[in-house]
Amino acid sequence: MKTATLRKLQIPSRLAALLESLVTSQQWAHPGAPRLGDRADLPSVLQRLAVNALKTDGAWQAWSCYDGVRLFVAEMSLELSRERGQPALKIRYYNDQGKLQKYSHWTQLTDGEWQQIAV
Repeated sequence: MKTATLRKLQIPSRLAALLESLVTSQQWAHPGAPRLGDRADLPSVLQRLAVNALKTDGAWQAWSCYDGVRLFVAEMSLELSRERGQPALKIRYYNDQGKLQKYSHWTQLTDGEWQQIAV
């Protein structure tokens, strides 16, 4: 992918939309689970993670699920995006105590589907 295109995808609102698309498609948050869009609604440990995500040109999305708050943080991987020719994200998933539950890389295919990348 061209650098200019990738930079447009890094705009926080675009990155957040990609993250929401991924979380929804993988059903990491239960359908109908309330999305927490205000950082103040997060536990303090997750608030800090959300702030850090924004400071590093990332995006965050959170949902309130039966097992607590789930926070997802995304960063655009410019290297993987160029290599794949599609948007590629580095994803971190934290539980409501701020413990990292999963770290993975994903790319969005031309048909809009998401595929996990082994790196």
